[in-house]
Amino acid sequence: MWSAGVDPTAPGYAVAHVAPRLGPLACAKWRVPTPYGLIAIAATAALLIDSPVPVIVEREGHAPVHIPAGQHRIGATTEQNND
Repeated sequence: MWSAGVDPTAPGYAVAHVAPRLGPLACAKWRVPTPYGLIAIAATAALLIDSPVPVIVEREGHAPVHIPAGQHRIGATTEQNND
């Protein structure tokens, strides 16, 4: 099964957990509503996240990455890359 894997890690989505699982898909986009606004996720070779709250990101085979609210690109040779 593939999914955005978005869950709250603090009451009211003050912090979110994102663990996308693409399964057989080459790419996917999700928009997840929270009380603070939408968390937008685009997953391909890199992971693009636009979030109104801090996020803990887990990608398969990588250590978790903690990012502040805002727009971030994770993976594909970026400063947020935890490879």
